Amino acid sequence: MPSLSSWRRWPRWLPRGGSLPEPAWRTRHRAVLFLLWGHVVAIPTYAVLRGNGIGHAWVDAAPVLMAAMVATFVPMRRVLQASVAAAGLMISSGVIVHLSEGLVEAHFHFFVMIPVIALYEAWAPFTLGVVYVLVHHGVMGTSDPRAVYNHPAAWEHPWLFAVVHAAFFACASIACVVNWWLHERARDTAQAQTRLLSTIVDSLQEGLAVVDREERVLLRNPAGVALLGGGDHRARGIGPAEGYGLHHLDGRPVARHELPHVQALGGQRARDIDLVVRNEGVPDGRVLTFSAIPLPPDGDEGPGDVVVVFRDVTERHRAEQALTAALVTEQEAVERLRELERTKSDFVSTVSHELRTPITSIIGYLELLTEGAVGDLDDPQLALVGRVHRNGQRLLTLVEDLLTLSQIESSRLTINAVPTDLRDVVSSAAEAVLWMFENRSLELVIDVPDAPDHHEIDPTQLERMLVNLLTNAVKFTPDGGRIGVRLSTGDTTSTLVVTDTGVGIPEAEQHRLFTRFFRSSTATEQAVQGTGLGLTIVQAIVTLHGGTVDIASSPERGTTATVRLPRRPGVALAPRARRREPVSL
Repeated sequence: MPSLSSWRRWPRWLPRGGSLPEPAWRTRHRAVLFLLWGHVVAIPTYAVLRGNGIGHAWVDAAPVLMAAMVATFVPMRRVLQASVAAAGLMISSGVIVHLSEGLVEAHFHFFVMIPVIALYEAWAPFTLGVVYVLVHHGVMGTSDPRAVYNHPAAWEHPWLFAVVHAAFFACASIACVVNWWLHERARDTAQAQTRLLSTIVDSLQEGLAVVDREERVLLRNPAGVALLGGGDHRARGIGPAEGYGLHHLDGRPVARHELPHVQALGGQRARDIDLVVRNEGVPDGRVLTFSAIPLPPDGDEGPGDVVVVFRDVTERHRAEQALTAALVTEQEAVERLRELERTKSDFVSTVSHELRTPITSIIGYLELLTEGAVGDLDDPQLALVGRVHRNGQRLLTLVEDLLTLSQIESSRLTINAVPTDLRDVVSSAAEAVLWMFENRSLELVIDVPDAPDHHEIDPTQLERMLVNLLTNAVKFTPDGGRIGVRLSTGDTTSTLVVTDTGVGIPEAEQHRLFTRFFRSSTATEQAVQGTGLGLTIVQAIVTLHGGTVDIASSPERGTTATVRLPRRPGVALAPRARRREPVSL
């Protein structure tokens, strides 16, 4: 056989030859041998029919018999087998022509045998056949025309008839070579595509398998073999469902009708099916996700083959399990926190209720002492009683704040809205904090309109909200400072603004002002008393009224709290009048 380098120099317009796959070559060779052995029987029969003796007939058939036996029984390279078979067929053509005494129709036997020899798609047998025809018709036809031709014209002009036969033979040979070349090119293209497809399939990280309608595995790529594992019999076909070693995520074996390719063959959707594989050579707990896609059927022969694609999702499955476990743990933790929060709220509510009664009683008795119900008190005694009274009020305020916080957290805080003039709320709140101005050098400025400003509100809760804002202003404003309360009215909204010239709040902490129990660094540094619940309660009360509250503050420049309350439908706004002049207390 020519070397690879010599084939690279071979003209592209000629077939290379010798490229038939072994199975195809064997099939064609058996067909040629069948034809050759047919000539072994046909030639002596034809010789006897032409009037020759049996001995003479077998002498004529001997070369053909020899070629048939060698081509059939002698082990040799396939190019030699093909050449011997081709020689036998061409000798058969020559013998038939001679037995017919040059009958024109017998010459067509050569034209039939050339395409038969071309089936080998190899240059050695084809060239042998062509050379034999040229020698037979060219040499013998011109030297002894009566042995080749049976009509006088050919005897007189043997070269002319040799050229005519050569022309026909050349056309037949060229047709065979072209057909051979086309087959070779088509086969090369198909093989190249097959190699490309095989390379692509083998390089896939996902497993791929092709299963026919009889559930035989026709193809599995290396990744598929590695992912599924199991014995070699799996590459040739699998019978029972348990042969796949597939299980559901809960451990149940996969039944035959649940297999992805069986579902696809049955016309069902088989996409993203997660299954556990348990086979020899496969790590325990490997999870694969399968998708089965049916191929178009061939004609009306029922369902076609099925392509099954699968990939390893073990890590994803473990991550999902871990996430699910974490979610369950988190839900349990949240539920425990909620239960703890409910327990805490119930405890705070219970304790606050229990504390409020004795504290209220203590404050009441202190007021009786101050009023002289059990005798007049001198100034030192009044001072002591006053100090106890103030601390009792602080303790009562703390208890009220805790009760309110408990109501806020349990969504039990409600309002009792009644028509109310906001000016009265401002006045009541200012009177409630006047005691905080004792022994302080602070200015309180109240600015309210002359005309009433009616709203459907809960006056008690709004007064408490305003008291909390004023209390903060007093606590964080040093002596010599100024605290202001301004009420302004609009067609749909009223605005309460509480300002102070106190120490202010750092900007980095302002986003936490409405967080319960939050106390700014300024309050901590200056040891200002408080629980950190005031603004939380303020926001809750304003929200229940459908309003908003905003805090703007700058360190060493003071704080401004702005509360906007919407006017509910049906509440008329009184005619606007001249605003009162600020009142200084």
